Amino acid sequence: MWKSHPKALPYLFLSEMWERFGYYLMIGIFTLYLKDVEAGFAMTEKEASDLYGTFIALVFLTPFIGGLVADRY
Repeated sequence: MWKSHPKALPYLFLSEMWERFGYYLMIGIFTLYLKDVEAGFAMTEKEASDLYGTFIALVFLTPFIGGLVADRY
């Protein structure tokens, strides 16, 4: 089964796995940091949720826009 795959596939898998781990770890504490009064931005629950939603929307939207720009030029 592994003979038909490229030799670098395990390294690609591991780098993607750790990248996703880091992303979900950071996104998990993002709103907590935004709401923290002492070390964060002291936002309300609604403000932090709005900013979180905007951030997630941009995370998923910007690659699409980047693809359109890359295809055009």
